[in-house]
Amino acid sequence: MPSIGRNLLPIEEIVTTDVYHDMFKTRTVIVVGAGLSGLAAARSLVNAGFEVVVLEARNRLGGRVFTEGAIDLGAHWIHGTEGNPVTNLAREFGLPTLFVGGDSSYTGGWEHLQLRLRGRPLTPEEKEASIILIDDIRDRVDAMRREIELSGAPDISLEQAVDRVLSDRDLSPEMKTHVTWHLTVLSRDDWAAGANNLSLLGWDDGYEVYGYGDSIFVDGASALIHRLGEGLNVRLNQVVKRIEHPATGVRVTTEDGVFEADAVIVTLPLGVLKSGSVQFDPPLPSEKCRAIDRLGMGAMTKVVLFFERPFWPINQYVFGHLSTEIEKTPTSIINLWKTHRLPVLVMLIGGEEGRQIEQWPADRVDRWAQGVLQKVFGPEAPAPLRISVTQWDSDPFSRGSYSYIAVGSTPADIDALGAPVGDRLLFAGEATVRAHWACLHSAYVSGLREAARLTGDSSILPSRYFTENRRWRDMLQRANRFFNLVGKKIDPAETQSRVDVLARSSVFGNVPPNDLKVLAMMFERKELADGEILCQAGDQASCIFAILSGEVDVYLPGAVESAVRRTVGDIVGDYGMFLPGGRSATMRAAGPTSVLTLDYEHFKRFLLAFPESMLALYKMCVNRLHAKQRSPTRHD
Repeated sequence: MPSIGRNLLPIEEIVTTDVYHDMFKTRTVIVVGAGLSGLAAARSLVNAGFEVVVLEARNRLGGRVFTEGAIDLGAHWIHGTEGNPVTNLAREFGLPTLFVGGDSSYTGGWEHLQLRLRGRPLTPEEKEASIILIDDIRDRVDAMRREIELSGAPDISLEQAVDRVLSDRDLSPEMKTHVTWHLTVLSRDDWAAGANNLSLLGWDDGYEVYGYGDSIFVDGASALIHRLGEGLNVRLNQVVKRIEHPATGVRVTTEDGVFEADAVIVTLPLGVLKSGSVQFDPPLPSEKCRAIDRLGMGAMTKVVLFFERPFWPINQYVFGHLSTEIEKTPTSIINLWKTHRLPVLVMLIGGEEGRQIEQWPADRVDRWAQGVLQKVFGPEAPAPLRISVTQWDSDPFSRGSYSYIAVGSTPADIDALGAPVGDRLLFAGEATVRAHWACLHSAYVSGLREAARLTGDSSILPSRYFTENRRWRDMLQRANRFFNLVGKKIDPAETQSRVDVLARSSVFGNVPPNDLKVLAMMFERKELADGEILCQAGDQASCIFAILSGEVDVYLPGAVESAVRRTVGDIVGDYGMFLPGGRSATMRAAGPTSVLTLDYEHFKRFLLAFPESMLALYKMCVNRLHAKQRSPTRHD
């Protein structure tokens, strides 16, 4: 059997070389799995002239993509529409999609989410307070993550981080319910993991997102599968038991026979790899085995409720269920009337609770679902005509819904999982893409990646776009909400007075005027009486101060006389945004004084959102340093 891929290159090198072109006279590949990644790889290889057979354990194509009556029981959304390669593929195939602006995920969609408590929707003010509260907690959790990273301390769970942040917060029982709901929708029903399992350091590390807002397939995601699978040699009901990859060729054994080829692309879900139901000979490298063990495989259960007609607000896409027993209830309910004109509600519940619901008898599911409906929509909510429950976790050919970064694992484990073994055993699937795990597009891109690896043809890879980091987008969205909140409280005259003062300062004088107006609105005003202390030497440096009116005396530690007096337009503070530490001096008002304060966390978000301002401040620092270095009075 001819050798294939003898000098197989890392994928980052594929884009610059075509060393595989016309290398082999016979090129045969086995693809294990007819999900989105397997079909993408197979179609690309067939188009390149390879002979490909796809082995699928189920009696259908699609893997964890499965549509029944236009209802997606598996993968549902194109997360991040514009620039997404799945969006581009759908357009290429002429498959209609519908923009929904985001589901309940934290990368968007708040405007499409109605939070409900005890049968009624929250008022706009209540909803805003809920979101601003969790934004503040998320900011504090992010700060804790950075501290842990800088100190080299061990990883902790997202749940542990939130508990630490809340330890010094005196929240009412109702607001604690809000916090728990937000944490649950993020960790359990977005990442299918649960906050106790999700890694604080790694859960979103390096995760890239495409254009804002999600889309759905009008005819269901399986429409994409069917188009990708057209004309391919797919063998259904082939349960793979063993994959041999000796020095020459590969051999794949199923319950029905043996298949041989030059190379094999394995697209088995992470859950199946964890189960050990498929043997590899020789065994997989220890680094790959450790990655399989460390990464988490989440469970996302959908409870689909069918009705004769809608009884809920038909134009509302997502309902959020603020329950005091959130560990036993769904956080979100999707309205399919809004997108498909179907009288159907879909309850989303992941993690351990989702796994348990999969095992419940039908009568228990019925009672549970009816109880949820009455709590969300009121006691008059009718019983559904029928209920369907997905079972991805108990399905032996998936053993879960999608991957996540568990405590103790890192995105480097995703790289290890996706790395080839030798030059003929390759891996693809949503859990093998470091920049996009757990999504439709991650599965699709991984299949193209392995096809490009075998062919050496970089044109197979999708076009790259400048994408946002999810962590960065989350942070900026929180900053935007904060900006809009404080902006509502400031009248134009106050804003202009702040701008005038900041523009006079040596620090912010070079910030572009429009950016400066935004920055001015983010400050909070504080009034000081004569002699009142603004900050004490040794206090944690957590914000900067701008003097709006009056004067401030600065006292060095132990001094009884002022070292310097600061006046209107002066900016005072320490390097707390960059270096941990306390205040280097005590500052006291010299007469009635007004100061503007801005905490470093929101200042940092401003700088990230307005790069021209960041560069202006950086230029000021460099100029000051340059002037000091050129000064004949320097003493270093």
